[in-house]
Amino acid sequence: MGNCQNDCGCGHEHHDHKKIYLTLVDNTEIACSVLSIFKADNKEYIAVLPEDSETPLIYRFVEKDGGPELSNIESDEEYEIASQAFLETVNHDEE
Repeated sequence: MGNCQNDCGCGHEHHDHKKIYLTLVDNTEIACSVLSIFKADNKEYIAVLPEDSETPLIYRFVEKDGGPELSNIESDEEYEIASQAFLETVNHDEE
């Protein structure tokens, strides 16, 4: 694990991640730290880390009516593009 106050493993010291709450299909709500909002292939994505997990989740991200809207990535190809962009963002931040 990294040195982040939220113990997210991102490797950054002394910063606070914004929290969002995701509602799952079974209406369960989970708190997540926002790791990054980034662009890939002319679309925006968000990487979040659920509180009880070490695995980030990546969603499509759009600002709509003054608030964020997340949607699932439907294809393996799009997920691969978004994942690679997230890894590049994380690697760039570590330099």
